[in-house]
Amino acid sequence: MKGPKTVVGDVMSLQLVLKENMSGWIAFNPDLGLPAGRHSFVLSVDAATPELFRFGAIRHCSGCVELGAFHESVPVRGELVLQPTGPSYELYFTLEGIGELHVSGRKTYDVRRLITSMTTLPLVVYRNGQIIGEAELVYRDAILTFPVKSLRLRFGSGSRK
Repeated sequence: MKGPKTVVGDVMSLQLVLKENMSGWIAFNPDLGLPAGRHSFVLSVDAATPELFRFGAIRHCSGCVELGAFHESVPVRGELVLQPTGPSYELYFTLEGIGELHVSGRKTYDVRRLITSMTTLPLVVYRNGQIIGEAELVYRDAILTFPVKSLRLRFGSGSRK
């Protein structure tokens, strides 16, 4: 019987993949010479970790973002960390003419506004450590279908501990 496939420095492991698809808006500070107004903002990422059910585990994610102001899809990478009070997101992507952006935010669960707090992600947009805008993304599918549509198990490589 053969053992699991390995890659030098990595181990094949069962991973929980969270497929995030959210849409909303992004707005830049026009005083910095950036496009004025709210622009459509769509995020599609897969976030994976071999630590299947541990809160606080960093889930590395990659995918794409689409911005209406730029009519393009660009690669995005980052981290998603699930916490009992709500997940946090750290995302990075580059826009031609603007540069590398860091978009950071956190959902904060609130029992008085449970559905909204579970589906709405407020974000702050940074460039070179300076705040240059804000954004909001919303999970638009039915919340009851989230486990079926968004969670997957797969084998993938992960770092040895």
